[in-house]
Amino acid sequence: MEFIFLVLQGITLLVFVDAIASWVVRPDQFPRSFTGLITEPLYRPIRAVLPPEKMGGFDLSPLIVIFALQGLQQLLIRMPIG
Repeated sequence: MEFIFLVLQGITLLVFVDAIASWVVRPDQFPRSFTGLITEPLYRPIRAVLPPEKMGGFDLSPLIVIFALQGLQQLLIRMPIG
């Protein structure tokens, strides 16, 4: 179970780094070229429902992914083991 938490925290960190880097770095430059390999598949379904063009250019997908990952961690914490 600890490994799953470590993976979820790592993905959360990658999403956070990608979101911050998106303000100053193009998607084809490092570190976004690396973080995008993991984050883009997570963002894609959210962007299909909430495209940034219709949200005034603001991309909510990183925020939603972080909330979803935190929610998943909370669900795993509450799961009975044994």
